[in-house]
Amino acid sequence: MYATDTEPAAPRLHAATLLALWLVWLLAGQVAGSPWHELWSALSITCALLLAARPFLRLLRRLRWLLLAILFTFALATPGRLLIPDFPAGPSVEGLLAALSAMSKLTGMAAAVAVLLDRMTPARLTGAIHRLVHPLSADHPSSGSFALRLQLVLHEIDHQVPGRSWRSWLEDGDSATSVPVEMCAPLAKMDRVVLAAAVLALWYWA
Repeated sequence: MYATDTEPAAPRLHAATLLALWLVWLLAGQVAGSPWHELWSALSITCALLLAARPFLRLLRRLRWLLLAILFTFALATPGRLLIPDFPAGPSVEGLLAALSAMSKLTGMAAAVAVLLDRMTPARLTGAIHRLVHPLSADHPSSGSFALRLQLVLHEIDHQVPGRSWRSWLEDGDSATSVPVEMCAPLAKMDRVVLAAAVLALWYWA
C-alpha cells in the first residue's frame, strides 16, 4: 500500500522532550553503581561511535589531558596494593581501578554530549532549552532569554574573535551573529507522558 496525504502523521516528540530524555540518561549514568555504570558507559560510547564518531573523537582529543590527570591522580594518590610490589612507591591497584571508573564515566558523558550536539541543530537546541526552562509559557525566546544567551556564548566560544571580552557576549544586540531559534511549540500530551515515564524510570534506577 502507498501512503496518502490523508493518513495521519506519526506523532513526533518535542525537541524539549528529547533533551529531557537526554538529561535523564545523563543523570542515570551519574547515580548508577557498578556494574550498571560500566554498562551505561559502554552503551553511551557505542551510540556515539555509531551516530557521531567524528565529534566524539574530536571531543576526546580535547579531554585527553584531563583523562591523563585523572589517571595519574587516582593511581598515585589512592592507598592500596602497589602495582609493582618491589617498588617503595608507585601506582596502586585500587587507584588504577578507581581511575578507570572515573575515566569511563567522563568518556560516557562526552559520548552523550557528542551525540546531542551532532543530532540536534543549534536552532532546535535553543528552542528545546527555552521550553524546558518555561514549560507552561507560550512565548518564544527573547533576546534576553537564558536559552538564547547560552547559545550565543557557545557559538562565540567556537568562533573566537580576537580582542572581544566575554562580557560583550551577554550584551543585547552586541553580537553581529544571528542565532537561529526553532519555533517553541507547547508540549503535547504524548510529551508529558514520555517525560513522566522517564522520571519514574530514573527514580527506579536510582
